[in-house]
Amino acid sequence: MSDEQSSSVSTESPIAESVEAGTTIDLVQPEAVDQVSNAPVKEGQAEAGKTGAQQSILTGDDAGDPSGDETGETPEETKPTARAPEEYEDFSVPEGMKLEGEELTEFKFFAREQDLTQEQAQRVLDFAGPKIKAMIEQPYKAWKETTEQWWNATKADAEVGGTRLEQSVKDAGQAFVPSESNPFFKTQAEVQAIREALRLTGAMHHPEVQRLFVRMGRLLAEPSHLTGKPASQDKQQAFLNSMYPTMMEGGS
Repeated sequence: MSDEQSSSVSTESPIAESVEAGTTIDLVQPEAVDQVSNAPVKEGQAEAGKTGAQQSILTGDDAGDPSGDETGETPEETKPTARAPEEYEDFSVPEGMKLEGEELTEFKFFAREQDLTQEQAQRVLDFAGPKIKAMIEQPYKAWKETTEQWWNATKADAEVGGTRLEQSVKDAGQAFVPSESNPFFKTQAEVQAIREALRLTGAMHHPEVQRLFVRMGRLLAEPSHLTGKPASQDKQQAFLNSMYPTMMEGGS
């Protein structure tokens, strides 16, 4: 480049002059900087920006996360769909149990309320069914064991059991024959009521209950003590067969 050309560049180009002088070039006009720094800030913008930054730092939340609204509710499209069918099919019921009528309706309502599928509801039945069955049967088993213990005690009793058992049963039968001369039972309805109570409770097998009715029957058989008349053989046998069916068959 000639000296003339260099002179032309240096005098016509301020940038070239600055480069040659080794100075730093500021391309932003001072007036523009002042305008930006002094621009008015709308009320609430600065505080909102500060608060949002603090929340983001403290909680780790993304201030711009649009996944939920201000109420914290999950958008409708993300809610899980129901698993329970509109109508359950037939269930397989554990052996020895019945699930029908009102009980079946209640179970289906429970399964639907818990949002159980057909398979899940069946597993509940498979697990809980035998346990419920055992709970239901437990009181009967306890009753049966107790009455068997009572009857064994009666058979071993020195007064009414042993070799006297058969006669004791006949003597007790005397008390259950209603008549006007019987001071204990006047009508068949009275006999039926006490007989039903003894059966349901199992008290008929208790040795003390047996002893009571044996003594009552013996008093009725002794006219010198009571005015009652001994029952006929047919009536007495009919009562014994109904009151003590197991014993009269020779078993316990």
